[in-house]
Amino acid sequence: MVSFDDVMLKICSLFSVDIGEKVMPDQVGFESIKLNRDEIDYKNIDTNKLPQWVIVHMFIFDDWSGYAVVNLEQTKLYGLGTFYFDEEPFKKGR
Repeated sequence: MVSFDDVMLKICSLFSVDIGEKVMPDQVGFESIKLNRDEIDYKNIDTNKLPQWVIVHMFIFDDWSGYAVVNLEQTKLYGLGTFYFDEEPFKKGR
């Protein structure tokens, strides 16, 4: 099981490394959405390995954003990452 709380803790850990100070879950905004794999365009996510439908958890802290892609049952994590507001987390050419 990949609980939302587990994902939030991993994202907080990544944000903490990114900014050089401890980030706690209550400091992070989030939104979750069900998407078709064809709608996923993050650089480090191989959409061919995704099920037809996934949940994408999106996170924000200050000028940083984060994402996690999990299956609908939330038993498998397909990808997780953070990026700064002016970085391009998506594949080119779409």
